[in-house]
Amino acid sequence: MKSSPHAAARAGKFPFLRFYFAIQSYLQEDSVTPFHVKRQRCVLTLYGGLVTALTIASYAVPSAFVPALLGTMFPGAGFLHWAAGDQFAIATVLFLAGLGLFMMALVLWFATGNLIAPLLIWTILAAVSSAPNLFSLSSTQAASGWPSLLAPFAVIGLGLAVLHPIKPPRAQSVVVLPEPKNSDAAELSLEELQRLRLLLDRALQPVERFDGFEWRDQFQSAAVRYQVNFVAYALALARHRTAPAADAYYYEAQQRLLTKIGDRRMWSYWRLENAWGNFRLDADPIPHQNIMYPGFTALQMAIGGTGNDLILHDKGREWRRYDLAAITGRLAQQYVTAPYGLLACEPNWIYPLCNLITMTGLKAADAHTGAGHWPRLAEVFLRSLDREGTKADGSFIAFRSALTGIAPPTPGGIVMQSFPCLFLNSLAPDLAEAHWQRIRAKLDKENWPRLFWPADIGNYGVSRATSYTATAAAAAEMGDTEIADECLRRLEMECPSHLDHGVIHRERASLWAHALEIAARSTRRNGWRDLVAHSRSESGPRLAQASYPEVLIARAQAEGNKLHLVLYPGRSDGTQSIEFSGLMPEQRYRTGQEGEPVLTADRAGHATLRVVLHGRTALTIKPLA
Repeated sequence: MKSSPHAAARAGKFPFLRFYFAIQSYLQEDSVTPFHVKRQRCVLTLYGGLVTALTIASYAVPSAFVPALLGTMFPGAGFLHWAAGDQFAIATVLFLAGLGLFMMALVLWFATGNLIAPLLIWTILAAVSSAPNLFSLSSTQAASGWPSLLAPFAVIGLGLAVLHPIKPPRAQSVVVLPEPKNSDAAELSLEELQRLRLLLDRALQPVERFDGFEWRDQFQSAAVRYQVNFVAYALALARHRTAPAADAYYYEAQQRLLTKIGDRRMWSYWRLENAWGNFRLDADPIPHQNIMYPGFTALQMAIGGTGNDLILHDKGREWRRYDLAAITGRLAQQYVTAPYGLLACEPNWIYPLCNLITMTGLKAADAHTGAGHWPRLAEVFLRSLDREGTKADGSFIAFRSALTGIAPPTPGGIVMQSFPCLFLNSLAPDLAEAHWQRIRAKLDKENWPRLFWPADIGNYGVSRATSYTATAAAAAEMGDTEIADECLRRLEMECPSHLDHGVIHRERASLWAHALEIAARSTRRNGWRDLVAHSRSESGPRLAQASYPEVLIARAQAEGNKLHLVLYPGRSDGTQSIEFSGLMPEQRYRTGQEGEPVLTADRAGHATLRVVLHGRTALTIKPLA
């Protein structure tokens, strides 16, 4: 693959980058070696060459310049130049403190995409180490030989570049399996409806309010935008499985969630990330290297079923507008030119999970726009996912630095392997099944508390809530009810449910975890895959309006000209009005209520019914013979 046009453009501005990409081009001639290995070879070759050059220079320049050269070789190493005599200890402490500061900058780079931080700290440390008087160090006491001691980094770097082990490529093929057919709608129990209400309460509040959402930060996994995304996903899945013939408050909830995701507070983070990660000043989160916003939102739009545009707004004023086709078209074009075959979730960091969610969004959008992005991208994407996003044993990496090609050790435990299956099953069911079997083998043999880390990624709390619920959702999608049930059982033991005014919640669980629990309880085998492939039809009778929370919809399924409903009172028993659409104009219908009241549709196929709700209330709306 070739370097992206964006990389080439940046290389044109900076001579060092031109040299960098020239070496990279030289090292990547073969088509077998994964791109991340080529990138690592390039980085290590440059670093080895830099250290070698600086080591030689250190013996030719005045000693006053040696600390700066040492500090350029390695963060904070300039202080070691003064590690002699009675100031050895303080110089060593300064070196370790500088190194610690640099490590903090690396964490900031990972957490927020801030590439400037580590570069700036490295530069500052090299500069200040040349001024020993700032730290009460004597310039007359200097240690010699440090450049020679650091020089082995060059040898190690070059050795790693040449001897880097390469994962043998696995044969990849796109197996086109028939999409599952819609199964008969299930029915939500009263308890499940009470759990669903926690999501609906947050979705149906005024669009400018975010009561019940958890504000921790806007850069990592607890960002509010992810909470909005996953609440929308869970509601879409619950509706698709149990109430495909209901618009009612489901439609309104998706509309409001789409408006919320366009709130400036959801996307303003990108102005900072784009500036300090990409050196760009554009605040628009859609166009470039940021799939955590457009990719996740594309999936929300595609399965939400509203057909509305994404409007980026600030205090009610429209700033940018994108329809689903525009967002997915931009994403698809970026995939075509991506050197890794995968896109960065944030500046210069590639997450396989984010790419699976984004590509699922493209496939879901295909069902509505007919663009056909997934068939065109599938082969290269799946091959890239294997080569760049997995380890030698087939397990997923958590993330990879796009700049260096390096993938740190995978944190998070089993959820980092199980959760991707929920989305992979929509794209490549055969690969998802093979991956799930590896997960199942671990779950059968290893210690669960050790596999499920006690860290809730939705709010950074100490609990296994997201680990259990994400794994349960994936297990249910893969048809592994045993694992799904066990995850939910353990969740209840560690984070007990509480019923409060008709709403069930878990005090220690994040909103992410609550949404994933609804997904786990709503889906069945291939349920998510079916939703992604589903093109919504408006034909047949539908439940158009029902007051929330007075009316809770446990089931709404159309069968020809019939409509099967199961409703519950959300607050107290009583009479409520519900509205229908999609009826045959001026046709009379039976309702199945006591006394057999007759419902008559108007010329537009609409009708209103007063229904008495008392516990579980089943109705069948069918034409009179």
